[in-house]
Amino acid sequence: MCKKELVNLTKKQSEKKYAEIILLEINFNKIFHYSIPINLQSKISCGTRVIIPFKNSKKIGCVIGFLTKSSIKNCKNILQIIDEESFLNPNLLQLTKWISEYYLCSWSKTLNYVFPKTKKLWLKQWEKEIITSKAPSKSKPLESEKQSTLVMQEKNEILKQVNNSIIKSMYKVFYLNPTNFSHKVKFYVKCIQLSQSIHKQVIILTPSETELRELADVLKVEFKDKILIFNERDDQKSNFFQWIKIKKSKFDIVIGKRSAIFLPMEKLGLIIIDQEHDSLYKEERTPRYHAEKVAMKRAEIEDVPIILHSNSPSLESFQGMVKKDIEKIELTDKIEEEYPFKNKIIDMTQEKSKKKIISYELQQAIAKNIKKNKQIILFLNRRGFSSFILCNKCGYIPKCPYCNNVLSYHFNNQRNARLICHSCGKKTDMLSVCPKCGSREIRPLGVGTQRLENEIKKMFPMSKIKRLDRDSIKKKEDYQNMVGDFNKRKIDILIGTKMALKGLKYDYVDLLGIVSADTLLNLPDFRSGEKTFQLIKEIISSFRRYNPSKEVIIQTFNPDHHCLVALKKGKDNIFYQKELELRKELEYPPFTHIIKIEVKGENKEKVEQDAKSLIDYLGQLGSSKSMPKYELLGSKNMIIWKAKNIFKVQLIIKVKNIEKFNKLFMKKFDKIVLSQLYTNNRLVIDVDPTRMI
Repeated sequence: MCKKELVNLTKKQSEKKYAEIILLEINFNKIFHYSIPINLQSKISCGTRVIIPFKNSKKIGCVIGFLTKSSIKNCKNILQIIDEESFLNPNLLQLTKWISEYYLCSWSKTLNYVFPKTKKLWLKQWEKEIITSKAPSKSKPLESEKQSTLVMQEKNEILKQVNNSIIKSMYKVFYLNPTNFSHKVKFYVKCIQLSQSIHKQVIILTPSETELRELADVLKVEFKDKILIFNERDDQKSNFFQWIKIKKSKFDIVIGKRSAIFLPMEKLGLIIIDQEHDSLYKEERTPRYHAEKVAMKRAEIEDVPIILHSNSPSLESFQGMVKKDIEKIELTDKIEEEYPFKNKIIDMTQEKSKKKIISYELQQAIAKNIKKNKQIILFLNRRGFSSFILCNKCGYIPKCPYCNNVLSYHFNNQRNARLICHSCGKKTDMLSVCPKCGSREIRPLGVGTQRLENEIKKMFPMSKIKRLDRDSIKKKEDYQNMVGDFNKRKIDILIGTKMALKGLKYDYVDLLGIVSADTLLNLPDFRSGEKTFQLIKEIISSFRRYNPSKEVIIQTFNPDHHCLVALKKGKDNIFYQKELELRKELEYPPFTHIIKIEVKGENKEKVEQDAKSLIDYLGQLGSSKSMPKYELLGSKNMIIWKAKNIFKVQLIIKVKNIEKFNKLFMKKFDKIVLSQLYTNNRLVIDVDPTRMI
């Protein structure tokens, strides 16, 4: 295995008699042995792709280790080496192996995801470059590097630790406390310059295209041709040659989105994760990894420091700081947190008209800003089936007694209303009377952006009003045109979902109205409070960069929720302390791990049968003494959902010792579960999901 090669890099070429190979074109979670011809023994290495005979055809495989002896008789020969130089070094191979084990997917799938897409012509061009290229020269330290070292050696003990970890290449996790964009960038620059001074490389991750461009533009001014912007959306050929240049140490710094964590930096010295709380770091396709988790593992393997940053840390990171697993960085020149002076929470239960979408106060604020020739943004998060019910009089919202998740409002085929928990499957009849205050004014809440647009147009018929969401945007150009029109002040009121907040200029925006915090706050997801807090905090932080006096009005039927109380008072700890108490009581992350498993297919009976087989398998594992304690939700009250003619069963596993659980779970999983799965059914396993629905 490659761990052996990592331990003993001086292994003699004569010992490379057999290669351990993972097939890349077939989703097998199995290692195959092949004999290495004498003429290839000096050329082959871990991470090299090869062509091998498999059954009656030729397949591509990846070499993951070497053996002097094989237990397999009559091993077939490797036919050809594809790569003159291996794409993945032993550290990256070790990382891909860990990903396959932690995220419960095949090593083959993980390697396929990590390897850059290639063509024969590109490989020939690469081979010519290997022959003609000179060894990379060491980068010259910038003039300001000496200064940066001195700045990093402040009296602050944590800054000294950051300094030492970079210089001595030691694994340690740091968290840069909330600060403004300018101070954050200055700190990043100091750390990067320090890495450069000892000839080390840096990987910087950002969650989205907007953040990537914004941060890259600033760093490009400082580091010029020493920094590469790696965009996974570029064409495959461009990505392939960028990968090669990175491997040949042509750049000191690479900045990119989540997949950039796999780039082959041979002299890695530091990893930076910007906006670490963002759910976009989670890959929704196999291998369904979380880039922050993978980055921390890579930093551990490579023995380098990692710096995380966000103005609203994830609960996992906050708990890490509480336990001292993550060291907080407090900048000595950090400006105190300043929320906008005008930050209002509107209690919608006090409104005279319960059917109105816009409160009287928000309506007046919009009118006032229009008179001043200012722009307005109205934000409304809309999720299709995630409607819920609430009492118009007291704001009561029914929750699952077992999971504390909001019960979702559903119609069945007979048009009978039911309340259902998306986590455990608990079903309840629709309420006709509020159990808290006795009012009969209890109804579903689920206002869409289109309805909001119609109401705003009636209120302000003379204003230029546009809606920006996935329904109104058909092409990429439509989005760019609308953002451009807003920035040129051709739009007075912009109504939109989260996508409307990206790329806008807030210079002439003095009012942002969050029309319903409840549509975020009451999603059937244990992270709904955290996501609401982070999103609203992000909006407020964006405004603060321009003018601290900008006005934010938040409408809600639940003004006493700890998330909104914390935002109103400007005290983050109110939210984090209460949220951690709730998570601990109900055994949710960061106090446990969650595995979400979905069985999908077009045939309802076959989906149900496969789900029951999976439940039986988990039951067998649970009876084993070596199996760590876990909880299975959704098995007793199994719900079969239907959407777009696809049936789905969802199961939730809660487990604390996830690595031990995963090892035992996968031991006979292929034979007992996958081999019995109906051909047209699909099994989706998501470890540490960021979305529960």
